[in-house]
Amino acid sequence: MSTGGAVGGKKGRGIRLLNEYVPVTEWLPSYRAKWLLPDIIAGITVWALLVPEAMAYAQIAGVPVQYGLYAAPFALLGYAVFGTSRRLFIGPVSTIAIVSASAIAPLAAANSQKYLSMTIALAVITGVLLVVAGLARMGFISKFLAKPVLTGFIIGLALNIAVGQSGKLVGVHLDGETTVSQLVSLFKQIGSWSWLTLAVGAGCLAVLFFMSAFAKRVPGALVVAVVGTLLAWGLSLQAHGLAVVGSVPRGLPGWQMTGLSMNDMVHLIPGAFAVMLVGLAEALAVAKSYAAKYDEEVVVNQELIGYGMANLGAGLFQGFAVSGSLSKTAAADEAGGKTPMVLVTCSVLTMLTILFLTGLFKYLPEAVLGAIVIHALWSLFDFKEMARLYRIRKTDFALAAAALLGVIVIGVIAGIVIGILLSLIAFIDRASRPHTAVLGKDPAGPGFGDIEEHPGFITEPGLLVYRFEAPLVFTNAEYFADDLLGHVRASDPPLETVVVDCELIYDMDTTAADQMVELHKRLASMGVRLVLARVHQKFRDCLDLNRVLEIVGEENISRTIIAAYDDFRFRHGGTTGAGSQG
Repeated sequence: MSTGGAVGGKKGRGIRLLNEYVPVTEWLPSYRAKWLLPDIIAGITVWALLVPEAMAYAQIAGVPVQYGLYAAPFALLGYAVFGTSRRLFIGPVSTIAIVSASAIAPLAAANSQKYLSMTIALAVITGVLLVVAGLARMGFISKFLAKPVLTGFIIGLALNIAVGQSGKLVGVHLDGETTVSQLVSLFKQIGSWSWLTLAVGAGCLAVLFFMSAFAKRVPGALVVAVVGTLLAWGLSLQAHGLAVVGSVPRGLPGWQMTGLSMNDMVHLIPGAFAVMLVGLAEALAVAKSYAAKYDEEVVVNQELIGYGMANLGAGLFQGFAVSGSLSKTAAADEAGGKTPMVLVTCSVLTMLTILFLTGLFKYLPEAVLGAIVIHALWSLFDFKEMARLYRIRKTDFALAAAALLGVIVIGVIAGIVIGILLSLIAFIDRASRPHTAVLGKDPAGPGFGDIEEHPGFITEPGLLVYRFEAPLVFTNAEYFADDLLGHVRASDPPLETVVVDCELIYDMDTTAADQMVELHKRLASMGVRLVLARVHQKFRDCLDLNRVLEIVGEENISRTIIAAYDDFRFRHGGTTGAGSQG
């Protein structure tokens, strides 16, 4: 009987592990027949958006349009099998396309075989890094970009892409690697603008904005792609200077990831980290938003594996790097999609497009693709959020503005580096100066509270009760000592006892331990007794391990603030407080 139980237990653990690492084994067996039709309809809807947008994003990435289609089928299947969000749509997106192009541009000549090979290899390396990070449970890396920094970065990225695509709307090639230099190039060539191209691009933009406002369920990208193609073909507009996509190869892609050395692969790693961080922040934001909407769960570490398998699927099928798409996730949700079967449906339709329908894109105008990209970016221009940051917290606004300017003035990769550094600086700055409070006693009871929040609470002459609201570590240890000593020096009459409320100090490193010893000595030289109250066991262990307890003295450790308060009053001939709280 016990053997059977052991076997059953192992089998149960095996099933749990399978469900954990391959989530399709959990959601597919519980799939309901009534969900199939809505999922198929949602899949068709998103496919109608995906095909023209993927081709447009391929041009942003600097590769032929068909590679945008190649990026989709196995990326969708990879996430459907390994992702934990039931709503997230993952595939080619504009932000990752521009990060990919920015990573490859310094390493290979545009339109070269090496550029194409490195773009594909970047997707594969990104996929590997994400899977490894997921298996190593490194989901915390998603927090490397603070939200205000990400806000500024995304707006800068959207501006960068929009300016880059504006050349397609007027029929000129833009020079320069930054947003500012490309904008200068655009207006320098104003005499060379093609007014036919501008009319087509502006017309498509007008239609897209009209449909997004008044016909949201209609796939606007597909409508302008079909109408633009028919007009270009029927009126021979390419003969009058309108640039078109041209012939798009039909069938499965050939293997393009050739001619790369190990040195080339190493040079791609920084770019892969950039794609990974931006894509992770973007995808998780969308996934968590929809999980909250439907009371579902997103497991961050498994999401890394899901995004990694999606990128591996994209790269091994010769596409570029992918991530979560807000617009397509929203479109699938509005169309009634319930499960990752939406991804499966869209994957099948995209594969059929690659095999049989690419000939339909021969007369697709480049201006239409530019208009589709710019319209897709519109929702990313979140200047209302910038205004909110300015209104609520100027520091967060400065972080967002610095990331935005970094992208448009210096470049996308530089913007990412600036964003990460600013996020870390902001974290260190806040961690180094945590909130502190001087506590007073409630005149109506035994409790203590911040005298700034409770002006009626009473402080005792000669006694300072001080609260430090963070673990004591190297980043804030000096601030702790300086702030406390500042209160001691400013006190009138002079202090005789300092009680530190340690309830929120749950950890201490060696730097802070040395600082605590030094503080004890300095206070003692000033004739001030140091008492530590409400010391948690973990903090007490730190004090003991670093010999702080031995130096401060066991007699100066108090179980509660009120006990330390009573002891002070007893020593000075006063009456003690009632109760044992605080």
